[in-house]
Amino acid sequence: MMSTIVSAVQYKPSLLDVRENITTALRLVHEAAVKGARVIVLPELSMSGFAINNPREAFDVCQDRHGFQTQAFLPITQAFNCHVVLGYIELLDSNLYNSAVTIGPAGVVANAQKHNLHGCDHNWATPSEMMPTLAITEAGRLGVLICRDACNNYRESYKFYRPEYKFYQKGSVDSICLATNWGSGFSYPESAWIELSEATNTNVIVSNRIGKERDLVFKGGSCIISRSGRIWTYGSSFTDECVVGGIIEL
Repeated sequence: MMSTIVSAVQYKPSLLDVRENITTALRLVHEAAVKGARVIVLPELSMSGFAINNPREAFDVCQDRHGFQTQAFLPITQAFNCHVVLGYIELLDSNLYNSAVTIGPAGVVANAQKHNLHGCDHNWATPSEMMPTLAITEAGRLGVLICRDACNNYRESYKFYRPEYKFYQKGSVDSICLATNWGSGFSYPESAWIELSEATNTNVIVSNRIGKERDLVFKGGSCIISRSGRIWTYGSSFTDECVVGGIIEL
């Protein structure tokens, strides 16, 4: 059975400061790539911060999925033959989305949008009507979910909603990249992350941010959950900036 190294990056994005967030993320992504990670996942809205109060703030830090926030990571993916998943605010057809783009050596290979909005999302974001993404890579078939979408269920207002529909069925992907901003009041590992891995029989790479932003507090606890049930994490610390590495089976 084949295996590969993956990483979840954990840090505190600066609210509404894209350039500082790119600088921090590039340093940590480079560290993960040098250590051999073939898939590197950054937190939800890692380029903008989460506590967005209104559409005006979101417009100030948004981009097209092929914009400079994305392009900044292309040299690392090319130099180390890896894929990077990062969260950002996407502008598409005059709508704003909580999105996560997958960048490989050849550029953008997939783009996911959040379906199940939560908290500050409702101040500015449009709920997605996209189908789930699938990227075929040397590190296996990658799916991407954003935060509350870890429930693996479409919201009832989705235009193609059926109760039995799931974002990812068992066996449909090898790994799910979960970019999240999960709050501080939860157990560890979060049961939703474990249930996602078990229900889909897949590896789950969880990147969760840390720090306080406006009145919100984020716990961190980024980890890699292998389909065999092993959990790779950063010891017992949930407040540090770190790169969590793990080995997954394909």
